[in-house]
Parts: sequence; C-alpha cells; structure tokens
Amino acid sequence: MLGITTEYREGILFVRLNGKLISKTIPFFKQALLEWKEDGFSDIVFNVRYLEEIDTQGIKLFFDTYQMIHDKSGRGLICGMNRHVHQCLKQSKILNYIYEISDELHAIKVMKWANQS
Repeated sequence: MLGITTEYREGILFVRLNGKLISKTIPFFKQALLEWKEDGFSDIVFNVRYLEEIDTQGIKLFFDTYQMIHDKSGRGLICGMNRHVHQCLKQSKILNYIYEISDELHAIKVMKWANQS
C-alpha cells in the first residue's frame, strides 16, 4: 500500500510518501503524477520519511519525475530518508540527479536561494 499526501507551499509541490513505492503501487503514483502535472508545478520535494520500501521501478519513477520537471527548468529534492531508502537510492545513483536535503524547511530555503541565483 502507498499513501500520498501533497501540499503546495511557497511555489513548491511537497509530496509525502508513506508505505511502499514498488511495482504494485506504481500505477497509483502515476495517476497522482498526472493530476499534479495538470496543476502545473516546476519544483518538487519528495518527503520519504515514512517510505518503508522502494524497488527499482519506484526509483525509476523518481527519475522519470525528475526528468519531467527538469525539462521545464524545475528542480527536485528528496528529504527525510530513512537508512533503508537512503541505501537503495544511493546504490541506484539517483542522488546524483535529485539532491538530498534534511527536511522540508531546508528545502524551501534551498529552492528560494536557487531562484535568487
């Protein structure tokens, strides 16, 4: 099961994931992504604090989402990683593209700073 909650704040879409981002839950995430895309956003922060499990399909979905926003000159961040998720993402090399930040408050500061540059 995958729970997704979102909040749009300070021009950033915050996506909080809870549960498992695995091949079985990917369709649910993709449906939500289509809705977010319609709303139009350029910057996104994935909060994975309560993500219990991620597989290669889930990692690929993070990368595909990164590509989508990068093509629109947006930025993506991941925050709140637990040890297991961090290890999986680090091995996949996705953290070379989507930067890791400690929490959502720091994400807002980083995005504001990047917009001023």
